[in-house]
Amino acid sequence: MDFPPLGHLRIASPDDVPRISVVATAAFRYSPLFEWERPNHAKYPEDTLESYRAQFLDAIQSDDHIVLVREDAYLRDENNKTAAIIPDNTGWTAPKAGERVIVGVISIKLDPGSPHVGKLKSNNGNVTAFIAFIASLTPPISKSQQEFSSMVTNHCRYLATPHSLNRDLNQRHYDEWGLLSATAKRKNRVHRHSTISMIVVHPAYWRRGHGTQLATWARDLSRMDRIPQCVSAAPMSQCLFMSLGFREIDAIVAEGDKDDPRGVKTLLLEFGREYRGEPYQHMILRWIVKVTKDSLVGLVRWTQRTLNRMQVQGNEKGVW
Repeated sequence: MDFPPLGHLRIASPDDVPRISVVATAAFRYSPLFEWERPNHAKYPEDTLESYRAQFLDAIQSDDHIVLVREDAYLRDENNKTAAIIPDNTGWTAPKAGERVIVGVISIKLDPGSPHVGKLKSNNGNVTAFIAFIASLTPPISKSQQEFSSMVTNHCRYLATPHSLNRDLNQRHYDEWGLLSATAKRKNRVHRHSTISMIVVHPAYWRRGHGTQLATWARDLSRMDRIPQCVSAAPMSQCLFMSLGFREIDAIVAEGDKDDPRGVKTLLLEFGREYRGEPYQHMILRWIVKVTKDSLVGLVRWTQRTLNRMQVQGNEKGVW
């Protein structure tokens, strides 16, 4: 098996993006980093949703990311169990109580040498599916104009996401944190590691083991591939990751300023430090295997062409 068993997890698709953005907004609201970067969330909650929508859609469609989700029975009062502001126009339609909905999500950026690049992808909602959908309707389109418009809208609502105006952001804090994080990862030589970019569980579904399942799968992938993995962990997730074998290697700290005197701090954690250096050995080995395979294929084709020419020449001379 190339991957750890998914169990109750499943691969995220573009069609999941509206719901994922709701889960991310509801959960990240409790992170100190959220308050540092998005102080205007309460005033512009739709910008927060659109920002997460764009981030997760990009990860889902990117070959160097794996995005998995966890589902649970829907609770009608879930919005009352988060301090985040969830606007009505989320683009996601709530189901009946008890039906399965996404409640947790993890995004993993793969190591550049990972054998999993481009794998574990779901294309529900992608452009190819949309083109096939249109082709199935034409010619001719027997639907009324209104019915056709509704079908197209429902099928491709989130093939592309609206551009976030980022009015919820403190842009200076956002840019500063990106620089601090990148610097810490490069200093500790984990910038090329597999990275848990985001992991969240909706607060209404906390303490059910969903976050542990998501984080454990990511850890098991690192262990299976013998490729180190890192995560910038906020205080609320640090105990979880450390219980799974991650170890602190540095702290990422933004000092307080006039906009927010509290500042913010996360821990840079690493799993599989003993695997350092092995990914490059694996890359070299895969390159050798590929070159050898290509050479053998080329040799077989050359031999076949040579035999064919000999047979043609033999036929012309009456030898064969």
